[in-house]
Amino acid sequence: MNDPLNVDVNLSEETSAQVSAAEKTESSNVNDPSQANAEAPKESGGSNPEGQDLRPIVEKLAGELAQKQEELLRTMADFQNFRKRTQTEAAQLRKFAAQSLVESLLPILDNFERTLRAAESGATMESLVGGVGAVERQLKSILEAQGLERIVSVGQPFDAEIHEALAVVATEDHEPDTVMDEIEAGYRMGDRIIRPAKVRVAGQP
Repeated sequence: MNDPLNVDVNLSEETSAQVSAAEKTESSNVNDPSQANAEAPKESGGSNPEGQDLRPIVEKLAGELAQKQEELLRTMADFQNFRKRTQTEAAQLRKFAAQSLVESLLPILDNFERTLRAAESGATMESLVGGVGAVERQLKSILEAQGLERIVSVGQPFDAEIHEALAVVATEDHEPDTVMDEIEAGYRMGDRIIRPAKVRVAGQP
């Protein structure tokens, strides 16, 4: 049987040892604050540093977006003004080009009127033919100055790009698919066909 006195003595010694260990721990925490902070439980919640950092970034991006939108609107307005100005200039160029051509054709009109008055006053056929020929040469000269060129067709191989076949004639006098004669002249300006030549084409006999 245990002695009650001995049990009390043992308990007293254990209690004293625990108190002594707790005092040592507290003393070491006081001497080393980092150890105390490490052992302190972390609190949840509090300030949110990430939210504080995002706010100026969002404001900066919003400002840049507004600036880009303003630049885009300004560019679109400039483009609209440029397009209107270009259309106006193109219309003026066409108007002036037509005016220049009309001015160059007026002398031909004058010569035609003179020829008609001469015919009415009893001019000879020879003089009338000479007057009409002069007008024709004058007109050709003006059109050639504008870049107009007559398409050479007779004796050339048929080309659907520059010829319009009105008839195909079976003949032994010409090679097949050769232009026999020209019914209406064709014209081009540079690489552009103004009017294809209307022709008759030789076919197989």
